Amino acid sequence: MATGGGLLKTFGPYENLDIFDAQNLQMNDSYRASCNAVIDRLVKFLQNNVPIKVKEVVKGGSLGKGTAVRDKSDIDLVVFLSNYPTVRSVRADMHQLLATLEIYLRRYGGCNVLVPTPFSVQVNVSCHASHEHSVDILPACDVLGMHGQSAVYDEMFRSEDLRPYYSASLVKLQLNFVKVLPAKMTSLIRLVKYWRKSELPSDSGNGRWPTSYILELIVIRKWEDAGRPERFDLKRGLHSFLQALVNYRDLKVVWYQNYNRLYTQHSHLRGNTLWRGRGGEAKNTNLAPAPNTLATPLFVIQHY
Repeated sequence: MATGGGLLKTFGPYENLDIFDAQNLQMNDSYRASCNAVIDRLVKFLQNNVPIKVKEVVKGGSLGKGTAVRDKSDIDLVVFLSNYPTVRSVRADMHQLLATLEIYLRRYGGCNVLVPTPFSVQVNVSCHASHEHSVDILPACDVLGMHGQSAVYDEMFRSEDLRPYYSASLVKLQLNFVKVLPAKMTSLIRLVKYWRKSELPSDSGNGRWPTSYILELIVIRKWEDAGRPERFDLKRGLHSFLQALVNYRDLKVVWYQNYNRLYTQHSHLRGNTLWRGRGGEAKNTNLAPAPNTLATPLFVIQHY
């Protein structure tokens, strides 16, 4: 991977990456308030104007985690449903849930509705003339609140077909994992995300490149390896991240904060596999999978 020239092109004449981050990537207070107001209107619409019983809407994605890049932010709105007791019941009605959300968002939501995915309705909403939010709206159920972590992980462990559907339901764990990072780390994550979106070619549907979220996890692990410093030089941090990316075949990461280590001893957890999903952190992250599997949601462990 040719990183040197890409970095020079990405950050231009800026010797001080703190200045680049402040001037080009961070949202100022008025900008953030404007974006939040647009998203809050969409949240209220979902809570009050669709014929689905909504318990709670949680903001995820980069805006929810505080790692949004100005003009390039994305957000997940996880719609926790009040009358669905299990992920299996959500999966059974997922097609109808998405169809209902799409109809009401298209007719009454004031947003541009894109093609639905198997797990979400995607929309674009504008908060500035130059800035559109890409929003994924994902139906989910509060499995942690209703059943507890042990029961949830046991079900995920047994039912491989359900694992991708747990991703959205565990979004709060993802948010808690990232939002506790110091300000310097969120700056580094923004730089990495900006670099990815500016320099890496489009996936074009082949799943070749890791997602921004996977890159976030690499940044976090390198920071942990360095002793979790509150302050550090962003250039050195970026260099450490790129070294890890160049040596991706040696990279394997698991976080154990919220789950039993025995889960990683399961036969599914072996080399050349990337464990990832939209809503969690604790994954065996090996960036040397078989071709075209890097972006495939295979097994969501989700920062247990």
